[in-house]
Amino acid sequence: MANDEIAGTGTQLLDRAVAILKYLGEVGQSGASMARIVEVMGLKQPTVHRIVTALERHGLVDRERQTKKYRLGLALFAMGAAAADGTGLRQLARPALMRLAATTGDSVFLMARAGFNTVCVDRQQGTYVIDSLTGHIGGQIPMGIGPASQAILAFLPPAEADVILDKNAALYRQYGAFTARKIKDAIKKIRADGYAVDDGELVAGISSIAVPVLPPGRDAIASLAINLTSPRLTESRLPALVALLTTEVRQIEAQLNPLAE
Repeated sequence: MANDEIAGTGTQLLDRAVAILKYLGEVGQSGASMARIVEVMGLKQPTVHRIVTALERHGLVDRERQTKKYRLGLALFAMGAAAADGTGLRQLARPALMRLAATTGDSVFLMARAGFNTVCVDRQQGTYVIDSLTGHIGGQIPMGIGPASQAILAFLPPAEADVILDKNAALYRQYGAFTARKIKDAIKKIRADGYAVDDGELVAGISSIAVPVLPPGRDAIASLAINLTSPRLTESRLPALVALLTTEVRQIEAQLNPLAE
């Protein structure tokens, strides 16, 4: 086989492996069976099996013994965390997460953009332990779902935000009544308010508030979010939580400014 043919085959396998990883990232903790992966990828079963087996061997994919469904592996989460550390953002924001969790008693998340998705870069549990759609550090969710990603989306250039909404439109159906149009309308208010809030619409009984991280002269790169049980998000408490988040975000933004003294 010629060298260029070998290179082409290798590139094709890499593209397919990445596509499978992205799909498993989209389905999250629910996982996907081998048959479902074959169907979604539109490939032959032996091809998918060979790729998934290789990914599992490297710890990038895990298979749940009882359901035999595949999920993203812990090795991938570890690499995601290492990549987040490489930007310096996680290290800068860690004290803020700890202060917010200690002050509020609620769970705090640092979310960042990853292409068409939003990835959990760091999290700090509070006294009131609740789960999140992204799960562990490194977990992803389509950009536009949840206040943390909407806070970022609202402060991207409108044309770029439209591309993301169009690309993720089909994925939004997995999250109830969310549509690209509904999210586009919501981000207008988020941009005006400076923060995003969900009072139990995405996950019944769980509310969330998020403020975007906007380094000077740049678009939103991340957001800080507080997740809490809906009864704890009272009308009188909302302004105080927004103020706490905003204060911490401004401190992070100042540290991201190379011109700051």
